Amino acid sequence: MLWQIALAILVCYVLWKVLKTEENELNRVPGPPKWPIIGSALSFLGLSQSEMFDKLLELRLKYGNRFVIKVLNRYILHVYNVEDIETVLTHSRNIKKNKPYMFIEPWLGTGLLISTGAKWNKRRKILTPTFHFDILQCFMEVFEEQSRNLVKELKKQVSEGSDVVDVSPLISDFTLYTICETAMGVRLDSDKTEAKLKYKDAVLEIGKLVMERLVTIWLHNDFIFSLHPLGKKFAKCLENVHSFADSVIKERSMSYESRGEDFNEKANSRRRALLDLLLEARIRNEIDLEGIREEVNTFMFEGHDTTATALTFGLMLLADHPDVQESIFDECKAILGDSDRSPSGSELNEMKYLDAVIKEMLRLYPSVPFIGREIVEDFMLGDTKVAKGNEVIVHIFYMQQREDLYPEPKAFKPERFLNGEKRHPFSYVPFSAGPRNCIGQRFAKMEMKSVISEIIRNFKLEPTQKGARPTLIADLVLRTTEPIYVKFVKR
Repeated sequence: MLWQIALAILVCYVLWKVLKTEENELNRVPGPPKWPIIGSALSFLGLSQSEMFDKLLELRLKYGNRFVIKVLNRYILHVYNVEDIETVLTHSRNIKKNKPYMFIEPWLGTGLLISTGAKWNKRRKILTPTFHFDILQCFMEVFEEQSRNLVKELKKQVSEGSDVVDVSPLISDFTLYTICETAMGVRLDSDKTEAKLKYKDAVLEIGKLVMERLVTIWLHNDFIFSLHPLGKKFAKCLENVHSFADSVIKERSMSYESRGEDFNEKANSRRRALLDLLLEARIRNEIDLEGIREEVNTFMFEGHDTTATALTFGLMLLADHPDVQESIFDECKAILGDSDRSPSGSELNEMKYLDAVIKEMLRLYPSVPFIGREIVEDFMLGDTKVAKGNEVIVHIFYMQQREDLYPEPKAFKPERFLNGEKRHPFSYVPFSAGPRNCIGQRFAKMEMKSVISEIIRNFKLEPTQKGARPTLIADLVLRTTEPIYVKFVKR
């Protein structure tokens, strides 16, 4: 009898928590119909990743640049206005990531991407020196070597008659090799095992599984998810990515210990990889082995997958615009002459047109199309109170393609970033902004400049179908439903 009373009380409490909506000001913000208990969940049930991507644009067109989706007792405010985006991204305390990020916590732990509060601040301080300008200059040798290796592989494929290339796998290899050697201090391209392939496949699969879980409400519960086939597949993917990252940590740790270097000496400080900084911090008891694993997993993912995505879309755009390619080629020739050597860091900085090209690539196809926050401190968004516990989604992809911000928004026009056009500073945020901006954005830009300049100096790019654009999907990073093919013609 007592357990029945207790169960009834529990059910009543749960229903009360779920149905208690009258105090939330976000009820006044437009959005899809909110049904009792389930909220707006039916609007998204069974959608594919590409349909989900299109749905978010459809809702923006229907309800404007600020709308709310309610799922059970979660209120999720979606914003597209630059003023709203500025308010959200610059808030000093509301830096906690929202619920979907928790679905990848078993993979990344609470590393720099997911952590918040004091832990995030501490980790950011430990890791920031890795991306200091002087240290980035020391990575130029790796950028140069890996860019040349990529071009060598492309030349080989072209000479064998395979001039039409699915660019994503090759670019993904390039960025994975680069992040391993620069940030982790480990050479990977000599690895002949299946570990690399399993790692890359697992990263792609994890994104799909997370998005499928997100739109399947009953799988939000960790226990139910663990019993479901999707959860079992997720666990298998975790084995592969963790095994790969652990091997990287083990290799660098052995090298670190065998060298016995004093990384506090100024002579060595310029040669430290991110993993060296973490190993040094462990000696000072600022981080433990699990913390190192969290950050290695985080940077292995963020440092290779986001840049690979940007480069893949970038090559697609360049293939469609021979005039832009020739302008890049002319700029390289003006700086480097007829030499076939790779540019130095200072020479990359002189490539202002290439810099504008990369900015325009990231405007059209930001690697991270939206950013989520869980609110930990009440704040005002205009005249609307956004209370603690609510969530906010910042839509970078659609905001950067608004016609009122960028005339001819879908056109690829690098000159937008050369002619001094005045625009709101938060109308362009492919690397986020505010306290939680991307720590590795200068690294990514230098890497992209290095490899694009090397490719354009050796090839002319052509599309397989002029003006064709792939179907985009909602994922951890921007992805497509089909491969992106580019034709490479030797200069």
